[in-house]
Amino acid sequence: MTAPFGIELHSPVDQLEIVRDLGQGKYSVTPPKPHPSFEMYVVQATPGMGVFWIKAISATVENDAYGTQTRSLQEKVHGQLSKRYGPGVFTDRLTYGSIWNEPRDWTQGLTANERFHFVIWERPKSPELPDDIQSIYLGATGYGSDQAGVCIEYSSVRMKDAEEELEELLSDLL
Repeated sequence: MTAPFGIELHSPVDQLEIVRDLGQGKYSVTPPKPHPSFEMYVVQATPGMGVFWIKAISATVENDAYGTQTRSLQEKVHGQLSKRYGPGVFTDRLTYGSIWNEPRDWTQGLTANERFHFVIWERPKSPELPDDIQSIYLGATGYGSDQAGVCIEYSSVRMKDAEEELEELLSDLL
C-alpha cells in the first residue's frame, strides 16, 4: 500500500492526527512523515473507503515577478517525485488572449488562473505508479503578483467509488 507522507491510502481517517474537520469528508491532518517543503496536509476520506485523496501544500513563496522561487521549489519536488514515479508529463500553458504573457508576468498569470504550470503522473501513461494510485499532480498556484505556492495531490484508483460514497452520504443530509 502506498503511503505518501506516511498516510496510507485506503486507511481509516481516524488513524491520523486530525487537526481540523473541513467538511464533506476533508480533514486537515498532521502526517506521520511530513516533508520539509510542505506545511499543510489535507486528506479526503469516506467511512467505507478510507483515505482516497491526499494533498500537501507549501508555505506561501515570496517571488520575484518571474516566479523564480516557486519554479525552483516545484523543480526540486518534481526531481524527487521523478526518482520514484518517472518523469511525469509537464505542462506550462498560458490561456489564449491572456495579458500576462511576458516572462515577468509569470506569477500574476498563475494568480489570474490564466497560466497552468504543473506535472502530472496518470494511469496508464505512467507505468511506474503503484497499483493503488490513479494519479499524482504537482502544480503551482498564484496568490498575488509576487506570491505563489506548490501543492501535490495523490488520487486513489478507487476515487470514483469514493466520490459515489460521498454523494450518497450527502444525499442523506437532505
